[in-house]
Amino acid sequence: MEIKQLKYFVVAADIGSFSEAAKVLYTTQSSISKVIGALEKELGYSLFRRESKGIALTYEGKKFHQRASRLVADFETLKNDSVKRQRNMVKIAVNHSSWLANCFSDFYESHKDDDVCFCIHADTTSNIINRIRLMEDEVGFVYVFPDTRLQFEYELKKYQLKFEKLKSVDGMIYFQPDDVVKKNEVRTNIIHNLKYIQSEQDEYIRNAAWQTESGEKVNINDDIAVITNSDYVMHALLEKNSLANLSADSFNSYDMGIRPGIRLKNEGGEIEFGVLINDNGRISKEVEEFITYIRNQLLKL
Repeated sequence: MEIKQLKYFVVAADIGSFSEAAKVLYTTQSSISKVIGALEKELGYSLFRRESKGIALTYEGKKFHQRASRLVADFETLKNDSVKRQRNMVKIAVNHSSWLANCFSDFYESHKDDDVCFCIHADTTSNIINRIRLMEDEVGFVYVFPDTRLQFEYELKKYQLKFEKLKSVDGMIYFQPDDVVKKNEVRTNIIHNLKYIQSEQDEYIRNAAWQTESGEKVNINDDIAVITNSDYVMHALLEKNSLANLSADSFNSYDMGIRPGIRLKNEGGEIEFGVLINDNGRISKEVEEFITYIRNQLLKL
C-alpha cells in the first residue's frame, strides 16, 4: 500500500467523482480508477459503489476513509515539516496580542538579514499547549487565567512542559487602537453602554468573574456584537465602529494618570503571562534571543 493510493482514494471520496478528482490531482480518470482498483484488490473489499450521479463510499469504504484521511494529513504535515526544516524555519506560537505583535516587529527588524524564515502562529492557550507538546512550535507565549490554572498545571505535568511566568496582569477594556483615557475621567457606567468585539474561543468571554477597581461586577457577554478570529477585523472595527474589546492589560508604558482603557480585576486573581517550552524540542538561537528580548521589554515597564 502506497501513500499515492491513499491520497487518490481520499480525494475521490471527498469529491465524489473520479473525473473531478483527476482534475485536482493533475492526472487522468483512468489513472484514478486503476490506482483505486489496485487498492481495493489489496484490501479485499470494495471502497466505492458506482452510481448514476458518480460514486459513493461503501460501509467499509467509510471506515477506511476515516483512517486514510488521517494518514494522508499526517503525511502532508511530515512533508511540510521537512521542507520547513530545510529552510531553517523558526516557529513561535503566541496568543493574540498587539503588544506581542509589535515586539516581534521590532525584533525582526534587527534580524531581517538572518538566513531564517519566521513562522508566527496565533492561537488559544489550549491549542498552543498541544502544539508545543507535539513540537510543532519551538516556544509559546501564553496568558493563563485563574480559573484554568489548575488544568494548565496538570497539562504541564502530563506533557512534561515548562512554563516561566514573565508578568502578572489584570484585564482591560480597550476602545480605539492606541486610544488613551485619563484615570480621573473613567466612569464605570461607560462600561454598560458599550458593544464589544471579541476573539473566537476567547477566554475573556468564558471568564465572567470581572469587576472594576471599585468592586462593581462586570459581565460583557450580553453586549458582544462581533466575534472574529481575524486581527484585521478586530483592528478595523475598534477603529471605525466604536466597539470595545476586553483582553489583558497593556504592557506598554503610559504617562502618569493615563491608561489605554478601563482596568478590570478578576475575582480569581491576576492573569499570568509567560513562555511555554518543551525541553524535548529544539530551541533555535533566534528563539532564545526572542525570549530574552521579551524579558528585557517587560523589565523596562
